[in-house]
Amino acid sequence: MMGPGKNHFSFGLLCLVLLAGFLLVGKRVAWSQSAPERYWVQFSGKTNEELLPGYSTPYQVDAPVNFLSPKSIARRARQNIVITAHDLPIPPSYIAALDTIREIEIILQSKWFNAVTVRVTDSLFDPQSLMDWPMVSAVKSVQRMPLSHQPTPIAAQRSTTAPDTSWYGKGWEALTQLNADWLHGLGFTGQGMTIAVLDAGFENVESLPIFQKAWDEGRIIEGMDAMQSQGGLFAHHRHGTAVLGTMAGYLPDSLIGTAPMAHYVLYRTEDAYSEFLIEEDYWVTAAEHADSLGVDLMNTSLGYSMFDDSTMNHAYEDLNGVSTRISQAATWAAEKGIVCVTSAGNSGNGAWHYITAPADAKGILTAGAVDVAGNHAPFSGWGPTSDGRIKPDVMALGVQAAYPFADSTIRRGNGTSFSSPILCGAVACLWQAFPEASAAQILAAVVSSSHLSAQPNDSMGHGIPDMRIAFAALDVNGSATWQSSENALLLFPNPAASGVLRWLSETPHVPDQWRLFGLSGQVKAEGIINDWSTDQGERQGWVDLGKQIPAGHYIFQLLQAGVPLASASWVLAPQ
Repeated sequence: MMGPGKNHFSFGLLCLVLLAGFLLVGKRVAWSQSAPERYWVQFSGKTNEELLPGYSTPYQVDAPVNFLSPKSIARRARQNIVITAHDLPIPPSYIAALDTIREIEIILQSKWFNAVTVRVTDSLFDPQSLMDWPMVSAVKSVQRMPLSHQPTPIAAQRSTTAPDTSWYGKGWEALTQLNADWLHGLGFTGQGMTIAVLDAGFENVESLPIFQKAWDEGRIIEGMDAMQSQGGLFAHHRHGTAVLGTMAGYLPDSLIGTAPMAHYVLYRTEDAYSEFLIEEDYWVTAAEHADSLGVDLMNTSLGYSMFDDSTMNHAYEDLNGVSTRISQAATWAAEKGIVCVTSAGNSGNGAWHYITAPADAKGILTAGAVDVAGNHAPFSGWGPTSDGRIKPDVMALGVQAAYPFADSTIRRGNGTSFSSPILCGAVACLWQAFPEASAAQILAAVVSSSHLSAQPNDSMGHGIPDMRIAFAALDVNGSATWQSSENALLLFPNPAASGVLRWLSETPHVPDQWRLFGLSGQVKAEGIINDWSTDQGERQGWVDLGKQIPAGHYIFQLLQAGVPLASASWVLAPQ
């Protein structure tokens, strides 16, 4: 994973080399000198036209309902992404053939790579004999099983920072640094967006108060434990708990995450106690599952460079977006319309120095770490990729970032593991505002909004994104701009396709009431305002009229103590 490998300071666990909240201590793993027990088996051919005589598949590109969910198909259709043979599952005839071999067990399948990972159950079996099967094109070792392994010692360190008094608590700094509080003020807090979280473990997520609201509303979904380990998703490690909390957390006055109303699908892909190439296989399996479910975004707060078996190590030259399996899969996920956000890694001031896979993938957002003042964190991994592309792409808070610990406390820690989900949550809120935009358009808007976009570099990439600028870039109809005047009032979307009306006002007074008038002057609806002040001195908020208002033309008005402050016309289109 992250860093220079398990034999160095951090053993590379998930970008938490410097995590002050639970400092990770290095360890070595003893492993057998016998043949590795797990292998990657590559197949050739996927469609009936390609398969050898005697092999067949029931899956066809023109019948995607047999292997993709309606949500996944809809995501592709919305972005004009064609379903190809790449999306087809592995031919079942291949699986059936290998199932006849008693000395192996298939433990993972990858349709994108058209390959499986197998466990050898008989030490006398030669895995290379699998090459005798006509559909097998390659066999490669991916893991040596440890003779023993002990959980990594964890030294807890409580934060001495005084709690914030705002409703967002310690989450406010991360949100405002990206100007994502502007999106939250308009009601864009992730509703309707689904984020896959691929991590090491989610200890106590099922019971911590900070996740209770999401559980109660059915917004946390158990995806899979790709490792098929004892204890499942909510055991083994707390790293995923911390990562998830920076996005999904909802504990008023303590920590509100960057996308507190989004849906989350949880995946365990990382072995916290050893480091082998098979962990990339776990990740690929989970990513494919997340794609088939139709997730919108995917967060990966982990990375790989060196392993316990040095013959599996990656080199800097491999950081080209295609050489490592995990980076190739991340690129494919992006091509299927998923916004993939990953951490840059914590090796910036170490021997490795660079980002780690899959941060080199193409078409994704790689997030480096900055402090609250916007300064590059020394540990944050550097670019460029080995083929010369700018990395990291952008930056987010990763120094003294707030996160939930597995004992219910809110702590602060360091690591690009935090930068990635903090950014991912903010991007989810942005995409919620423009659901018809493609993943590529969302990425382009985020990158171009960053403060160094005109002069990117190898440490900060394009810099820190500004979600308000990104919003304006996506707002092709110009609904987020207006001619400045003393009491200017902006309503958007306008026309609107639903009863949700969002407003921005430059009035210097504090509105406490709103009214909606018909063109005849009759009051159609009214209510109390809980407004939200922005850094620019504006006020903003949103009103959900539901289905009580029919399509038509209206006048929306802000008032203070019954005195009108500003008015603007608003159109609700037929639904």
